[in-house]
Amino acid sequence: MVMLMETPASTFYLNLNAENNNTYIASNGIAETATQVADGVLRLADGRGEIHLERQSLPGGATLQRTTLVNTGDTALLADTLSAAFLTGIGSDGERRWDDDRFRVHFAYSSWQGEGQWRHMSPEDAGLYKTYNHHSQTSVRLRSVGTWSTAKYYPLLLLEDTELHRTHFFEVLVGGTGWQIELCARGHREDSTLCVFLGAACEGNDGWTLTLAPGERYTTCPALYGCVEGGFEEAVAALTGAKRALALRRLPGGVPPLCFNDYMNCLWALPTREKLIPLMDAAARVGAEYFVIDAGWFRTSGNWSADMGDWEPWDELFGEGGVQGILDEIVARGMKPGVWLEIESVGISSAFAKAHPEALLYRHGHVIGKDRCFMDFRNPAVRAHIRGVFDRLYRMGVRYVKNDYNQSVGVGIDTPGAPDRNGALALGDHAAAVLSLVDEICTAYPDFIIESCCSGAMRSDFGAVRHFYLQSSSDQEDYLRTPSVITGLSACLPPERVGVWACPYPVAIDYRDSFRSSAEFTAGFADGRVTVHNMVSGLMGLMYLSGHIDCADGFNLSLMRQAADIYKRNRTITARAVPVFPAGTLRLSGRETFPYGLLDRESGKLLLAVWSTALPDGTPLQTQIDLSRYAGAWRIADVYPALPGYTASVSGATLTVTLPERGSAAYIELGIL
Repeated sequence: MVMLMETPASTFYLNLNAENNNTYIASNGIAETATQVADGVLRLADGRGEIHLERQSLPGGATLQRTTLVNTGDTALLADTLSAAFLTGIGSDGERRWDDDRFRVHFAYSSWQGEGQWRHMSPEDAGLYKTYNHHSQTSVRLRSVGTWSTAKYYPLLLLEDTELHRTHFFEVLVGGTGWQIELCARGHREDSTLCVFLGAACEGNDGWTLTLAPGERYTTCPALYGCVEGGFEEAVAALTGAKRALALRRLPGGVPPLCFNDYMNCLWALPTREKLIPLMDAAARVGAEYFVIDAGWFRTSGNWSADMGDWEPWDELFGEGGVQGILDEIVARGMKPGVWLEIESVGISSAFAKAHPEALLYRHGHVIGKDRCFMDFRNPAVRAHIRGVFDRLYRMGVRYVKNDYNQSVGVGIDTPGAPDRNGALALGDHAAAVLSLVDEICTAYPDFIIESCCSGAMRSDFGAVRHFYLQSSSDQEDYLRTPSVITGLSACLPPERVGVWACPYPVAIDYRDSFRSSAEFTAGFADGRVTVHNMVSGLMGLMYLSGHIDCADGFNLSLMRQAADIYKRNRTITARAVPVFPAGTLRLSGRETFPYGLLDRESGKLLLAVWSTALPDGTPLQTQIDLSRYAGAWRIADVYPALPGYTASVSGATLTVTLPERGSAAYIELGIL
């Protein structure tokens, strides 16, 4: 049972009127001299303002906090740094000092096709170390600039106390803009302790500043923090529970649906009626519930970047009946239709951009982008246009939109009519306006699933994701690298909201124009190894089936159908379970046998994937997995696939799995005895 511990002292970090120009965050005297006048309300010493700390308790003991600065004085205030939360006094208890090999830092790198890359190291290796007798100006700093909020890091830091066997967690729920997490030391010589800054309001990060007139106030984005007994897994479990409570969208029936999307390792945004009909037939046979036509369904002159944004159906591509006819074909096969959009982007040659140049995003008076620009969601014309697109798609029968976001705005934007408004602050206004329109559409159409995709997961901070039904995990195309991405991202997001590409019969993007189905292509996957590996990945999140499954033989189609049946049978468990990492996390470059599970304490079940991420070479392999930290004795309920060479047995808490060769995978259902 996970036990939540008392968290460090929660205060605030504020810098006013450029009075502090330190390059590090530890203390500046403002919080230290403030007076508490009510619960969560602190008055600044000089009477210039007040700080209000709004806290919300979440399941499992985590805390959600926002910080509000109120100008109670009679002159304007200029703030250049304001924490969403500032936690102090970490390491003040215990026998060992913070720098005495006591703490471990856990954080996740993120990149296009390389999301969820966790690293585990000492604070010193991460950049925080004691110097001598003065304040250490070193720190562990995670940060992001622009609207790809997770292009470099995920906004989450875990700090494991190996002496007291507990782990602190700190996360910024920024909502798709820049943010900063900084782990520092405060104090002199042997009296120093650790502190953590969480926030999106920091001039040193992206130029953010704020001017408040007398009587005005400003509230930060939320921060999420807490402390749990145990290590990495226990912290991830607590965060998973907290984020489920914070999610604004409820999946259909409370469980992840089974989707087919025609993009990845399949049509690569070149759909036609002739290509789609066989894929629909195969997806329906497997048991898909949604069929999503990715990019390529909307009218263009040939330059997507310049033409996108009007979202008019390209009927000529789809024969008699046009796009509506294709959507009707999907419905006729018992699936719900979906399409791809990128609502925040607009081509400079689109009708909307030509009619509304004032509704684009600008920086320094110039349109941001060249052919492919951005709509300004603070503008009523933009909101009306995009709402109209969703209204029209809904009337056409579309019930799923994959909303992509393939470029970042950058450091800041202009505000029409308010040239002095800070660019980073204005970018936050725009980002909040995007999410508010998503909320409006989801409220109007409760059965309309909107997916967040941003070149994979380049905007996957939970402050943004909580407004959507799910988050695409990656644009990773290699099925052997997929397990690293999806397991790492599932430590950041609830696993039932992590969209996982499962692509049997993959066709690389290099061949998207030249590919033609053939008996030779089908025969290349006859043993089912690639199909099983992909389906096992899909079973561990929200499955996006793709690949040229229209080329599959009967044997492989049956393997897909078996996995789909397992997926539907166990998805209530997936929606309750927490991620477990019996062998730690997996690097993208890892070529090893790797176990990862979804543990549901309520039912006593463990859904375990075991992948070999090495290149296949015909060599059988066997691995043993220690499950004793979850329960002392286990039984095996099911193994997928039920094929020669795939076996599993358990003795007490030791699971032995055999795979027919490297590059294979298996899925094992276990129960606690």
